[in-house]
Amino acid sequence: MVAITAALVTRPVFGSAVHEFVLTENSSMSLTVTYDGSFLAVSPTASDHWSFSLPSSFVPTGPIAFNPFDSFQWVEPENSSSVNFVTFGLTSGSGFVDGDITLDIFLPVLADGTTVNNVGTDSRDNAVVEAVFHDNGDTARVPDTGTTSSLFGLSLMGLAFLRRKLC
Repeated sequence: MVAITAALVTRPVFGSAVHEFVLTENSSMSLTVTYDGSFLAVSPTASDHWSFSLPSSFVPTGPIAFNPFDSFQWVEPENSSSVNFVTFGLTSGSGFVDGDITLDIFLPVLADGTTVNNVGTDSRDNAVVEAVFHDNGDTARVPDTGTTSSLFGLSLMGLAFLRRKLC
């Protein structure tokens, strides 16, 4: 019984660690980037454009056939002809995000929230680094029905009042 319990709660030794960037756009002026849950420094350079610091242990994959610039693009949720373009390590120690730009036909287009399996490695343990982009800034928001209904009712009362006074 003890051996079965120990087998269920321990991690397998043959599995390797995976590190992850999570990029979240909250608005055209707000982006958060985490690496393994720790926040990284993000600097806005313009509306929908940011630079962020990369961990010193991050090593970009390097130029490969389908992706010569360590760049990836996630489609905008509200406009399929625009993307969030992310570059990991084009310059030493920095990554870049360009939001709401025209898609690059030479790179694969990923759905918002899709994980990229290999954007680089972590030199501490030579493990793969993944990345995912969430665009929360451009999602449609449902209006508050309570406020909308009360404002509509107030305007109807005003119209009824004016009708009685003027007619």
